[in-house]
Amino acid sequence: MIVGHLSPDIDCLCAIWILRRWHNLEHAALRFVPSGQTLDGAPPDSDPQILHVDTGRGRFDHHSVVDHSLSATELVRRDCAPSDGVLKRIAEDVTRLDHALAEGGTAPNICDLIDGFNALYPEAPEQVAQAMFGNFDAWYASEAKHMRLEQAFAERIEFDTPWGFGIAMESDDGGSSRLAYSEGAVLYAYRDGKGNMGIAAKSRAQVDLTQVLRDLKRLDPQADWFLHPSKRMLLCGTPKSPPRVRSKLTLEELVGVLRGDHLF
Repeated sequence: MIVGHLSPDIDCLCAIWILRRWHNLEHAALRFVPSGQTLDGAPPDSDPQILHVDTGRGRFDHHSVVDHSLSATELVRRDCAPSDGVLKRIAEDVTRLDHALAEGGTAPNICDLIDGFNALYPEAPEQVAQAMFGNFDAWYASEAKHMRLEQAFAERIEFDTPWGFGIAMESDDGGSSRLAYSEGAVLYAYRDGKGNMGIAAKSRAQVDLTQVLRDLKRLDPQADWFLHPSKRMLLCGTPKSPPRVRSKLTLEELVGVLRGDHLF
C-alpha cells in the first residue's frame, strides 16, 4: 500500500508514480491522509507493506529537514532508481517546483493541471493520481527523447549559410530547434531515423528558402519536399505527414545545398 496526502501535489504524485513503476507496486492500493499524518496514526515506517510519501515524516517525506535539494520524489528516486538519468532530471524539476524555485510563466504547467484535477475530484484523490500517471509516463518519454537528442547534437555539423550560422544533426528522433537555436543558429537541418528531412529557421529570421527548394528539386526531383507558406520551413516527411517519396540526399548533401554548393 502507498499512502500520500489529501489534495496531492506534484511531489506526492510523482513519488507515488515512481514507486509504482520502479518498485513493482503498480497494483498497490492507494490511500490518502491529511498532510503530515500517517495511516491510522501509526509510525510512518513501522509496516514494510505500507509506504508513506510526502507525509508522516518517514523515509520518503522531506519535511523533517530544510533542504531545497530534497523532495519526496527525490528520496524515492534515490531508493528505487538511483542510476536512471532521465528520472534524475524529472526529480530535479519536481523538487524545484515543490520548493517554488522554478521560473514562472504565463503558460499553464503541470502543477496547474494537477490543480485542475484536484478541483474536478476534490473528494477523490485516487482519481487525481490515476489521471496523472499517464502524464508522468509522457513526461518521462519526452525527457528521454530530449536526452537522446542532446547526445546526437554533440555530433552536429556547423556551417555557414547566406542567412547566417546553421546547424545540422541526424538522430532517430530528428532535430531539436531548442538545442540549435540555443547555440546561435539562424536555421537548422535534420534527418531522422525514418529518412524524414527538414530545414527550419527562427520565426523572426529574414530567411526565404524558396531558392533552396528550387535547388533541391533539381538535385532530388522525386522527393516530396514541401515549402511552408512562411518560407522559413522546408520539409520532406514528418511524423504528421509521411512523404510519398523520401529524399535520397544525405544530411551532408543537404548541408551543401544550404551553403550554396549546388547553386545553378
